[in-house]
Amino acid sequence: MVEGRAAVAASAGIFLLLLAVFVTLIVVSLETGSVNPEDVILQQASKDAITATLRYLTSEPHTAATEVDTQQAQWVAEQWQEQGLDQVHLLPYTVLLSYPDRNKTNEVIIADGSGETVWKSEGRQPPLWPGEDDPRVLPSFNAYSAPGSIQGNVVFAFLGRDEDFQYLESINISVTGAIVLIRYGAIYRSNKVHNAEVRGAGGVLLYLDPASVSPLGQNSNVTYPSTKFAPPHAVQFGNTQLGNGDPLTPFYPSIESAFRIPEEEVDTPRIPVQPISYSDAYYIFSQLGGEEAPDEWQGGLNLTYRLGPGLHNHTWTTTLTVYTHAANATIYNVIGTITGSVEPDRYVVLGNHRDAWIFGGVDPSSATAALLEVSRLFGQLTRDGWRPRRTLVFCSWGAEEYGLIGSTEWTEQFTTHLKSRAIAYLNVDMVFDGTYSFISMASPLLYDVVITETQKVPNPDPEEVAAGRPTLYDTWLFRHPDPQHPGRPRFLGINDGSDFSSFQHILGIPCMDMYYTAADDESSLPLYHTLYETFHLAAEIYDPQMNYHLALTQSWALIALSLAQKTLIPFSVESYGEFLKDALIPIDENYGYLLNQTSTQYGTLPHSALAVRAANDAMMMLDRAFLDPRGLPGRPHYNHVVTAPSMVNSYTTDTFAGLQDLLYDLESLTPEEQVLRWRQVKEHLAAVTHFTLAAANILSYELW
Repeated sequence: MVEGRAAVAASAGIFLLLLAVFVTLIVVSLETGSVNPEDVILQQASKDAITATLRYLTSEPHTAATEVDTQQAQWVAEQWQEQGLDQVHLLPYTVLLSYPDRNKTNEVIIADGSGETVWKSEGRQPPLWPGEDDPRVLPSFNAYSAPGSIQGNVVFAFLGRDEDFQYLESINISVTGAIVLIRYGAIYRSNKVHNAEVRGAGGVLLYLDPASVSPLGQNSNVTYPSTKFAPPHAVQFGNTQLGNGDPLTPFYPSIESAFRIPEEEVDTPRIPVQPISYSDAYYIFSQLGGEEAPDEWQGGLNLTYRLGPGLHNHTWTTTLTVYTHAANATIYNVIGTITGSVEPDRYVVLGNHRDAWIFGGVDPSSATAALLEVSRLFGQLTRDGWRPRRTLVFCSWGAEEYGLIGSTEWTEQFTTHLKSRAIAYLNVDMVFDGTYSFISMASPLLYDVVITETQKVPNPDPEEVAAGRPTLYDTWLFRHPDPQHPGRPRFLGINDGSDFSSFQHILGIPCMDMYYTAADDESSLPLYHTLYETFHLAAEIYDPQMNYHLALTQSWALIALSLAQKTLIPFSVESYGEFLKDALIPIDENYGYLLNQTSTQYGTLPHSALAVRAANDAMMMLDRAFLDPRGLPGRPHYNHVVTAPSMVNSYTTDTFAGLQDLLYDLESLTPEEQVLRWRQVKEHLAAVTHFTLAAANILSYELW
């Protein structure tokens, strides 16, 4: 009788299992219809459509909150409506931006002893290709520079890093009251300006050096528009605000009801800052006095670089005058959604910013064109009867160039929704800064899905295909192997360089960005943020066949598809554990600390719908478990205790950044200051330990 009951139970179990499989197949069939989304993405992504979108976006200058930028926001909204997205919204924010005076250009003047002008810098970049003579192109400027005029000695501070200023101090060269000449590169421009300002500088000049941006020479046959390299008069625009978001509404969205702090309290530079070309830098260096700069500081200009202070003709003076001013303006985010069929309250978010300093041929319009093609493909799929399991959210951000303003304001406005419902944020800022290899920066939770999906994308480099590497992934693995994990390509850490910042570092939502990059010994997008970053540069010099645009579009869409469609979210929990262990290596090497971490992984696939939901929710909480509501020590606007932008260079990432911040300059403090600092170290170390244990526990269904 017992055996009979056992047989009946076994038969019932088999029946229930088959029924579950049958129901699952029906649900999957209902979700997908007869459409194979992967085939649509790989076979129907259109180079022609990407090219047409890119041509439109780059046809006019579209600096944030200008008339053209607003028109392009409306155009994106119209495209998404035509593509069949379920909902499309234009969200306005009134924020503090910064613009030059169109009638009075910022300038550097060198005058002789009688006050007569000997030389004046160029206020505008000369057009070199049809369409670049648009009267709406702004004069050269750095956003959020303080207005004003400063006369002072010129001092060359190389790359503007802490160590560069420390070297000047060691040889008794002061920058107090000086106009500091700093080369672009190595660290974020805002960090350069901050380093000069805190040392008492009167103003800053930022210049492009031909060693980095025109290594083949400075003649027209080896620079733009003939090549990708910078001509002598190229000037790199850029933001100098250290923080992110609207400067007037820190921590809160800049909506109508917002409280705005007085403008004099905003955390922007208090000194004039101006970008100049290497043609202008050549003249300043030719007049600069003082001793020779170190060999490492010498650049690509055909002269000897000197440090200053001042000019070799001591009767001559240098004056920097900046008319750049702050202005309240309205920016727009465009948000479109395709509602999920099974889990509509779980979001896979894709985003790219829309605004550019001028034409934005690469940054950001190459990626905006890709985003519009990704949305077109998903819109087509929904019209054909397919619908994702989870909701897809498409975001076109405003005013990224001014400090990630559009994305920051949106995440501040919808913090509660996003922290509880967002699966991941997938950003692409630009398609490439070179064509050497694909690379990705990502939260460790997204490592596996990026690796898996890029193995499906055809290699855009025909030479690599001929070499036996048929997929985009193959070249990535070959050219960027992970030295700590053989057989896996290298990922970069999530920094502060684009719209993923508030998602990852404040809300704890796992993020990814990806692009094609230059080789280590090549110039990385030499025309970045200049007048010459145009459609001609993007589509006729870098990518004449549009292969790289297509490959990034397909990769982006496949990664979004996987996260939106797979029953169990393809998160890399094991990779997160490896990442934490690897992150301890630089801490141990630099400061002698060793923190023990634990990692947990799922060994079996959950079966029931509720178990799947529970497993997905647990994995969703992993990055969020590392959020400290008090923020990092001294940086309360960053909450993630594991990943955060470097304190000294926002373009890079520090792991366990709070600890590294506290230990960075500890040895230079007085004994009394060190006692206080060690207390802060111990306190933050305890917090990191707490959140690490919480992250491990979150993967269990038990309370402890």
